[in-house]
Parts: sequence; structure tokens; C-alpha cells
Amino acid sequence: MSDEKKEEPQHPGQKLFDNIWLLFVLSLLISTLIYNVWGIIDLLNVPLAP
Repeated sequence: MSDEKKEEPQHPGQKLFDNIWLLFVLSLLISTLIYNVWGIIDLLNVPLAP
């Protein structure tokens, strides 16, 4: 008998969560997008000066 493990196919989601750099870049992009959209909406809600 051999001690070799059979490689099971990985789910695409598992490959995504195993890549730490991809998760890091995605978190930066998502947080930047959310803060920018939030800031633009905040600016649009400021009343005009008289």
C-alpha cells in the first residue's frame, strides 16, 4: 500500500479563499469603492449655500 493521498477536485470558491493576496486586493478595492460612493452621496446631500 502507498501513503499517497488522492487529490480531490477543489471548488472554485475554495481556490478563491486560499489565495490570500487576491483576498487582500479585493478587500482594498471593496472598501475603497464603498468609502468613495459614501463620500459622493454625502456630498450630493449637502444643501447649497444661499
